[in-house]
Amino acid sequence: MGASAAGPTSVVIRPEFDSVARPFHTITDEQWEAAWEAPMRATITEMHAAFHSGARRIVVVVPTTAMSGGSSYTHVAATAEGVRLLMKSAARQWGVHGVTVNAVAVGPAAVLDDPDIAGSSSLAPPALSTSDPSALIDFLCSEAAGDVTGQTIVVDGGVWM
Repeated sequence: MGASAAGPTSVVIRPEFDSVARPFHTITDEQWEAAWEAPMRATITEMHAAFHSGARRIVVVVPTTAMSGGSSYTHVAATAEGVRLLMKSAARQWGVHGVTVNAVAVGPAAVLDDPDIAGSSSLAPPALSTSDPSALIDFLCSEAAGDVTGQTIVVDGGVWM
């Protein structure tokens, strides 16, 4: 898990997903628990710590696999989608405290060991050749993003759209 402060009142959380390709029918109970439990618990812990430390902007980074699924990456998709739901629930609960919570979804290549195994999440090639989420993350961590919460914004060069 990699939380990093992006400013005095913002926290960026980058869950460490089990990025090894595992066909769904071969995942053991132990592998499923490790793939699900560790990232979920760590994300919950870091979100709570951010909230209790007074952070006003929380951004969680997830792969687009959360929204599209991916062959041999069911465990990543399910966990990442769970993290997105945590983000939405926190945004609803913490908004009354002036805290925004958002997700930035990045392309599978940023998270998965072999994104080619996951298959394409688009019938068309990417619209852009690069995708760097840093400017969007900086914006979501700023006071200018004070009215944006509970959102997942995709920065993957236009692969998933």
